[in-house]
Amino acid sequence: MVSLLYQNQDRNLLTQFLRTIHYQSSSGKSTYANALSTLHAIFEASGQQHLLYLVKLRKLWFAEIDKFLARNAYPRNISVLRQFSVNADFTEELLRAGVSADFLQAAEKLKGESFKGSAQLNGKLQKQLKRLLSTEETELLKHKVRFKPQQTILHLTVYDGSISQALRFETETYLRMFQRLLPELKLDDIRCHVGDLGQAQFDQTQVASLAKDWHLLTPEGVHQNCMPAFLHRVSRAHAVLVLYVSSAERLELLNRTPGAEWLVQHLYKQRSELQDVLQKIAFVPRPELDLEQVRLRSFVLGDIPLEKSAAEATQESSALTADSSKTSISAQQQFAKISRQLRAKPADTQT
Repeated sequence: MVSLLYQNQDRNLLTQFLRTIHYQSSSGKSTYANALSTLHAIFEASGQQHLLYLVKLRKLWFAEIDKFLARNAYPRNISVLRQFSVNADFTEELLRAGVSADFLQAAEKLKGESFKGSAQLNGKLQKQLKRLLSTEETELLKHKVRFKPQQTILHLTVYDGSISQALRFETETYLRMFQRLLPELKLDDIRCHVGDLGQAQFDQTQVASLAKDWHLLTPEGVHQNCMPAFLHRVSRAHAVLVLYVSSAERLELLNRTPGAEWLVQHLYKQRSELQDVLQKIAFVPRPELDLEQVRLRSFVLGDIPLEKSAAEATQESSALTADSSKTSISAQQQFAKISRQLRAKPADTQT
């Protein structure tokens, strides 16, 4: 009975969330179309709509992409370069907000400069102020600073540097091809990263497995403040686990306690197989991201459902089909079911 109560609560929360984003289901659509539409609404509301495009592109990759590209490269990520420029409108907003005189003066000195992230802007302000930003100032910047998208980039993993060079010469041709296949996605550039194609997919599965059990593998002071984002391959035998941290303050705390070296050794004790996977950990502040969004992103890119155990996730690399017989499931399991349906059925590029 207790389990049923929690399941009902989860369904109610999911229903409320869909209402807040004004999502309406169309009864005339197929199960797959409804799943895709719901998933798109969820990702768009959380600012992660490009993740859905990446999933769709991967489904099209071996069927619709030309043989040379499909054989020698694989979609790794879609990133958006955002920018904020300090101008008179921004300083006027600060003046109306009643900021301190030194803070306003520091912002005035940055007029005409552009920044790619909040950490870069905050760091420059602190340099001008010669002090740390107060909690109130940090919160004010979160509400007043609006980073605008400047460029959408498709990142590909390629197995050889010569492939990267060849693709660079044909960038415009491939951009037109992607525009035809995914008209809803406007790509501005393609960047290649040399690596093992199979290794890249294996690494994403490992990150998804860690993210799934992060609250079980790490102490409360760790899993509440950071989340596995991706594995960076320095070389075939050297990988760094990148952990996104929810704020600069928590970054300082994690660096002190427990520290990156302690966390590496702790993860080795929890999962001995990680000794062959990662050698270092890097904390990266991402205050603009919600840690739960990072976690869900890892699930989709890692291609594993939430209800699978860590051991099963490591062993299985193929896509799993949805279990339609389950009618009473939690909100997280519902998300997993939707993502499996997306992988299991043909992608509709017009949706």
